[in-house]
Order: sequence, then structure tokens, then C-alpha cells
Amino acid sequence: MSTSKDTYTDRTGLSTSRRLTPTTEVSVTGLAATRNAIFELKAKEGTDMAKKKKPDKHVEQPKIRIAAPKNRPLQLRYFCPKENREIRISVGSRDMEDAERLKKEIEAKFLLGIEVRSDKKIVLGPEMEWDQFREQYTTQHLAALRDKTAEDAESRLDIATRIVKPKTLGAMADPSNLQKLQSRLLAGDESMRGKPRSSHTVRGYMKSIVSALNWAYYQDWLTHAPKTPRIKVSKRKAMKGRPITEAEFKAMLAVTAAVVGDDASESWKRLLHGLWESALRIEELMNVSWDHEGAIVPQWTDGEFPILRIPAAMQKNDTDEDIPLLPGFEKLLLETPAAQRTGWIFEPASLQIQYGGKPPYPRLDSGWVGKVISKIGKKAKIEVAPEDKKTGLPAKFASAHDLRRSCGQRLRNAGVPPLVICRIMRHSSWETTRRHYAPGDIQREAEILRKTLG
Repeated sequence: MSTSKDTYTDRTGLSTSRRLTPTTEVSVTGLAATRNAIFELKAKEGTDMAKKKKPDKHVEQPKIRIAAPKNRPLQLRYFCPKENREIRISVGSRDMEDAERLKKEIEAKFLLGIEVRSDKKIVLGPEMEWDQFREQYTTQHLAALRDKTAEDAESRLDIATRIVKPKTLGAMADPSNLQKLQSRLLAGDESMRGKPRSSHTVRGYMKSIVSALNWAYYQDWLTHAPKTPRIKVSKRKAMKGRPITEAEFKAMLAVTAAVVGDDASESWKRLLHGLWESALRIEELMNVSWDHEGAIVPQWTDGEFPILRIPAAMQKNDTDEDIPLLPGFEKLLLETPAAQRTGWIFEPASLQIQYGGKPPYPRLDSGWVGKVISKIGKKAKIEVAPEDKKTGLPAKFASAHDLRRSCGQRLRNAGVPPLVICRIMRHSSWETTRRHYAPGDIQREAEILRKTLG
């Protein structure tokens, strides 16, 4: 009987040396059966684990994007539906390969149903990392504010970060660093035009920074409230623009087609008339509707004067409010036939129409609409503020807000009391209305003096 010696390595990694003979064939068969049983057990365990970690097929996985904050490490950002907020994870470097690698790791965890957590422990207090404070401030405080307010605060904090380069929360709150920040802002550091900023602009920037630090103080993350450096500002009129005349308004209407195209011009002219007659802000006018829930709605009631019903969500002062419907605005609204009074009242057409294209969005954004109106004002050459050579600010042309100012000024010229104008314009205080409209027109005052004194 022949025999042979061989070394056998099975799939489990076990190596055995044995003599293969007819009498050992049974044991080899038994080993194979045992090995197969082990594989089946492992496969079953793997299947059970996969079942436990398998995410719900109906749950859409968050889309991760790579953000590149200026002079800061790259970040991975995604919206978490469970926490209802944007999650930001620092890559720890500015290397795009590191960011892509971490992005793939997190995407893989999402597919497996594994919760993504930051391994870095957050230290609360003055030694808290500045980037970590920024994330906490954004998610806990700014997320509750209006989008525009939050965006402005984030932008100013970004600029402050690039100038001071703080490692910790306490470093940014240091009085010497705040003084340095104010000085560098005045000098024009991180300015778009590379020129000095006005004291009014810097005061607004510093207010945003100190507001963030005060929030940290009320969270007990700072031992002392931040001290705001003093800054001397000149007394000037509050308006950044001015009311425009009726002739200037007609000039804007005349050039509208040249900016938006012939096919879209009528819808844009209607929008301009709405701003001219309503005293509403552009974002408010774009949210005037015949029947949309939560929108600004005109209301006519038998035996009463018509009103505009403005919900808190549409208000700058975050208050539910009803105001009188101005006669000129009512006349404009009633031009719409009764059978067509449904949906949004002002629908400026897309500029893509003039190029034969399709609108990219179902409805234009109020911010973008405001920019187009400013282009119309520039095309009409209606200058409302001159160029500032010191700060590099270019000349300002008629905007949507200047049309709102024009309505307020016409009310004042018609003899409407300032307190009523304050209610129509919905200013936060009477003082704002007084600064804008109560002083009156210098030419009108001169005319009164001439008639009185002869």
C-alpha cells in the first residue's frame, strides 16, 4: 500500500502535516465537513450583523459636501434630519485628499447605519478651541435667527478670525485682541476693495463679534464679559440711499425692458409699481399672496377699510401686525380680475426668457430680484449716493429699498403725521421714522419762510 506525506493548509489558516493513506480518507472528509460548518456559522454571524446595521432603505442618506473656509482647515458639512441642523466636521488640514478620504469614510458609515461622532472632546470654557466655539454658536444661536442675520454674523466672524487668528475662545475675547481687531478693520484689512472702512461699518462689525462673545459669557464659557473698544463715529443721516422722484421712477420703468427683456418687462414693471405704492420691503412684497397660508394677505371686510395682514414670520420686527392698505397699492391689486386672484400676487418673470431658455427655479428669490432692480436703477442712471473715494465704495444707484423710501416720503409730503408713517413703514421705533421723514424737505421749509417773511 503506497503512502505519501503532505502538508495541508485549510481555509481557517491551520497548517497540518499528515500521512495520506486510504485509512485517513475518512478523517480528511470529516475535517472538510467541520471546516464547512465553521464557514456557514461565520457567514450566518456576518448576515446577522449586517441585518442589525442595515439602514432603512427608505431613509435618504445625508449628502456630504466639502467646505473651504478661508484660512481655516477644510470642513465636511451635511444636514442631519434627526437633529434638524447642519453638522460641521473639521478635516484638520487643508489637504483635499484628506477631505475626500474622510468624506468616503463617513459615507460608508452612513451606508452601514453607523452613527457618525466626532472623536474630539469639546472643552467648554476660555480654553475652548475657537473653531469648536464657532460651531456651537452657529448651531445653538445663529440657527434660530433669520437667514440674512445669520449670514452677516458668520461673514463678520470669518473676517475677525482671519485677522486675529485666535486658537481659543479666550484669545478672541482678550481686550488687546479686540482692540487690534478694531484697528485692523478700520485700516481695511480683509476688505474687498483693500481700502479703509468707515467707523460706522467697523462699529457694526465689532457689534457682531462682541455679541458672539457675550453669548459665550452667558453660557459661562467666559469668566468676564467682553469689553467693547470705543470708536468715534460721525453723526450722519441714517439713510444709505434716498427717496427718488416721480420722474426718476418713470425713467426706471422706461429702461426695464432693456434689462430684463421685452417678454418679461411687464411683470417687472408691475413689481416696481408694487414697491412704489406699498411701502413694503422687497422680501415682503414677494410674499404678498391672495391665498397662501403664512403669507402677507390683503383683506377686504364690509364696512371697514382694507388692510394688509402681515404674519410675524414675514416681519423684520418678528411681530404679527395689520396695517392700512394704501390707496395706490389697493388700486394696483384690484387690476387683477377676481377670477384670477389666487397664488402669489407679484411674479417677476425669469430673465432667461429673453435668451430662449427655461427658468432655472419655479420662483425667483427676493435677494436676486433686488439685484435686478438695482441694475434697472443703474441703467436709468438714478444715483442715490455718491462714490466714497476714501473707502472705495462705488456710487449707489436706485434700489428696491429706495422705492420704499419714496413711498414714505410721499406720505410725509402729503401731510400724513409721522406717527402714522411709522406704523405704515413698521419701523422698530419712532426715532427711526423721525430721522428719515420728520425733518421735512429743506426746499419746502425755505418756501414757507419766504411766504411768511415776504
